[in-house]
Amino acid sequence: MGLAAFLIGVLLIIAALVIWQHAPRATTTPVYGVEDAVAFVLERLPAPVSVRLGEAGVRRILEWEVFYLQGLAQDHRSQAVETVAGPYLPAVEYIGQQIEAFLGKVYSPRDIEEVLELEVVYLKAIGAIGDPAEES
Repeated sequence: MGLAAFLIGVLLIIAALVIWQHAPRATTTPVYGVEDAVAFVLERLPAPVSVRLGEAGVRRILEWEVFYLQGLAQDHRSQAVETVAGPYLPAVEYIGQQIEAFLGKVYSPRDIEEVLELEVVYLKAIGAIGDPAEES
């Protein structure tokens, strides 16, 4: 009886190891949270920019940036849109135009750029983007 129990124990251990080895591994997927991004950017913005924009201004810029990056900013959804994180001139112009058109607020392109530069730092911090690729 002792040998049978031992063999059953060994089989159970082997089965557990096989199951463990083939079990799907939990992976973390970066999650962009606008409120997290706003807090991250506000903590790092130079004081004069932070005072000019305030929390609401930073949120507006980041929300319009998300809108732009999702490709919703293009006139024809069938055409590809270039998505570049950071102070990409077409994005900066688009964000400024949309905020002015919808909210009547005018932010300087440089203030928008500063927010977008820090958004890139946030995206790197959460693992959503890596270093820029080298052109060959």
